[in-house]
Formats: sequence, structure tokens, C-alpha cells
Amino acid sequence: MERMMKRILFALPVFLAACGDQVTYPAGIERDVQAIEQVSQTPVEQLPVLVSDTVNGGKFQVLAELSTTVAKATAFHPNPTADQARRKLQVEAAELGADAVINAQIGTVQVCPFSWACRVSTGTAVKFVN
Repeated sequence: MERMMKRILFALPVFLAACGDQVTYPAGIERDVQAIEQVSQTPVEQLPVLVSDTVNGGKFQVLAELSTTVAKATAFHPNPTADQARRKLQVEAAELGADAVINAQIGTVQVCPFSWACRVSTGTAVKFVN
């Protein structure tokens, strides 16, 4: 029985780590913005996040599918906002050199591993082509 428990306790963190994307806390988003804006051509705030499935008349190249999670650090912190989730999508897209995020979906607050509450957002990072 003890041997079985050791196996479970060893495997559980590995399993949980594989289940989700990297969690970001609100304070980390602003640090990411500052770092990205030093190397990005487009300021993070100007990167459009759209719910539509097209932009620029359909003239774009898909760079990557994005999935982000913004979480609160403790039970006493406020729940992550939709604006924080949108901003995290902008940061992830800017890291890839994208011009926009399309198909954006920002989820509701939910309980997630390693946090009292989190908000998941997804989208597609795209680069405009002529």
C-alpha cells in the first residue's frame, strides 16, 4: 500500500502539469508587457483581439493557436478579469510577432489546479500578408 501511495504522489504533479497551460498571475502580465514592448514592432495595447474568424480581408497567415490562463494568487485576491485575460492573449500574440488575435474566446472564472480561481482564454495569432 505504501509503495502504491508513493507512485501516486510521484505521478500526480507530472499529470497535473501536463493537463494545462502555464498559469499567469495579474502582476506577471504587466512584467510580460514591458519585456515584449522592448522587442515587438506593434505595441501590445494596439494588438486587436477579435471574436470574428477573419481580419484584413482574409489576408493573413496563422501563426499559432493560443490558450492562456490567468489566475489569482491567493483566496484573498480578486478574481481575474476579462480584460486581464484579453491582455494575456495580446502578450502571447506579440511574442510570436502577430498583428492580431482572431477567434478570441474569454471564459468565465472557474476553479483550477494550483489556484482558487482562473480565467482561460483562447484565440488564433495571425500575421497580416499583402
